[in-house]
Amino acid sequence: MSTQNKFNFVIYGAGAIGTTLAVWLTNNGNNVSLFARPERALELEQKSIGIIDGNEIISKNTKLKIVDMLDPREPIDCLIVTVKNFHLEQACQDIAQSIGRETLILGLQNGVVNQQILPRYFDNIIYAIINYNAWSTDVDRNLPRTHWQVNINGPVILGTPDNQLQTKTQQLADIFSDFIDCQSSNEFQDDAHAKLVANLGNAVTTIIGNSHHHSSSLAPLQRVFTQLTYEAVKTLKAAGFSESQTSLLPSWTLISLSARIPSILTRPIFRRKLALIGSTSMASDILVKGEGISELESINGYLVNLAEKHQVKAPYSKRLYQLCQERFSQKPFRPITAQQLAGYLDGKSI
Repeated sequence: MSTQNKFNFVIYGAGAIGTTLAVWLTNNGNNVSLFARPERALELEQKSIGIIDGNEIISKNTKLKIVDMLDPREPIDCLIVTVKNFHLEQACQDIAQSIGRETLILGLQNGVVNQQILPRYFDNIIYAIINYNAWSTDVDRNLPRTHWQVNINGPVILGTPDNQLQTKTQQLADIFSDFIDCQSSNEFQDDAHAKLVANLGNAVTTIIGNSHHHSSSLAPLQRVFTQLTYEAVKTLKAAGFSESQTSLLPSWTLISLSARIPSILTRPIFRRKLALIGSTSMASDILVKGEGISELESINGYLVNLAEKHQVKAPYSKRLYQLCQERFSQKPFRPITAQQLAGYLDGKSI
């Protein structure tokens, strides 16, 4: 690393997570370049950026250094890759072609599929679990300022599958801790798989068109979330993973118990948890961008395949995955209701 107090970061990906991290790192004295494609780079160069958490302004009017190409002559202490798994292969090819294999990479993708892709291109890789959401609140993209709303649900977790690069991992955790709760982990695989389970709900809220806050959605969604989470925990146990100490999930004991007792007993807890769920990046990809591609494969598909590999019965998970595969590819996408979803996962037709 270049110096003890100031790092040279390049962030590859100018979406919600990449942009908000660039603001935080810049405001804490680091040298940060945010990589964006030429058209997006031109737009960002003309703007100042603010971050809002609820009603609190965390940062306002930050100007970022925007680049649209990677210069191998520029010193890079850490390159943070924020693009999603379905764009990761191409991004890695472009990055490696520009700066080679040796640069320290921090991968911020959901799930663990990035652990298969990144090592094909780079030798020094740390992975991160991001427990916050961010979305733009701007209606007019022509304004000179842009604002990002963040919802911080828990700490950022850094680590590697084999507990290598511990010194560098802790250095990055210390830098991130200047602006957000950040921890290094020696049980990263357990933590990453627990986050996968937490992300299963992204497909649920997307397939119902973000209608999860409607009062009529409460009871059917409780049944859906309870069963999906229970199947996922059984799968993780069968695959040999242990319960994460950093997870935002309830304990595995409580998850198993919730699947067996009347749902009315745990409904107040579920109601509070559901109220905290906002829109997700999967919902943005399907509902807003209408791209038809999402992280469904690397989240839900991964866990369905893991269940099949270890002979765990996961009918809810499998039917949800297959339904989303079919529906997400349709244009225009047409959401269903929470009641329809719960019925379908119980074996009924829509």
